Amino acid sequence: MSKAEVAYYPGCSALTTERPYLKTAEAVLKRLGVPYRLLEDAPCCGTIELEMVDREASRRVSEIVAEAAGGATLVTGCSGCYGTLRRGGVEVRHLVKFLGRDIGAEEIAKRAIRGWPVKVAPYYGCQALRPREQAIDDPEDPQILEELLAAIGAEPVDFRMRLKCCGGPIFLRRPERARQLAKSVLESASLAGAECVVTICNLCHFMLDFYGGGALPVLHVTQPIAYALGEPMESLGLEDHFTPVHRRLFQPRP
Repeated sequence: MSKAEVAYYPGCSALTTERPYLKTAEAVLKRLGVPYRLLEDAPCCGTIELEMVDREASRRVSEIVAEAAGGATLVTGCSGCYGTLRRGGVEVRHLVKFLGRDIGAEEIAKRAIRGWPVKVAPYYGCQALRPREQAIDDPEDPQILEELLAAIGAEPVDFRMRLKCCGGPIFLRRPERARQLAKSVLESASLAGAECVVTICNLCHFMLDFYGGGALPVLHVTQPIAYALGEPMESLGLEDHFTPVHRRLFQPRP
């Protein structure tokens, strides 16, 4: 890859409440040898508020983000940002698709220096799979997240709510319903026997971590991948989560 191959757009929440996602996303890119530039000064995409009141302004923000990328491959780890930029006419790759298809699960498995043998509920949410034309994988039965997790030794479990909305996109209009959705996701994953939930979106993680009721710890996809690639547990930002993350999830198992 050339030096300007990837421009990573974190969105706004990855610079505040979801800092562990950005921290471990950068760790993953570095350990995989991906040259990238962080667009930390690019504006918020306006995925909820701006799109509700001014779609034209939202499209202009998308153009500003694309201009900041300067012709490099634009990558974001937030499904909300991904959808908004796509609707704004911008060519952008979701981080999960970049890792799963551009890098490849097999390559990540080769680079992993330790396994992560955890029963995990892979949670897609809604925005990375809808509408169909911008879905990062098969919108009816995606497997890209399961493939990435299996590559580092995890055991993905199927659960009823894996493709359902976390409640984030409707929180401003229907906060109680949004909280119910977040709790339902964690309850469904717990009933399926998962030890934790893994998300692929800043907003999904916040909703499940903060409003999910604490039934299970909620991880960003980049946290276990970074750990498998060699990042120490102390560098994963686990202490910044609202729902405590059991340290045993990142300790060797027999």
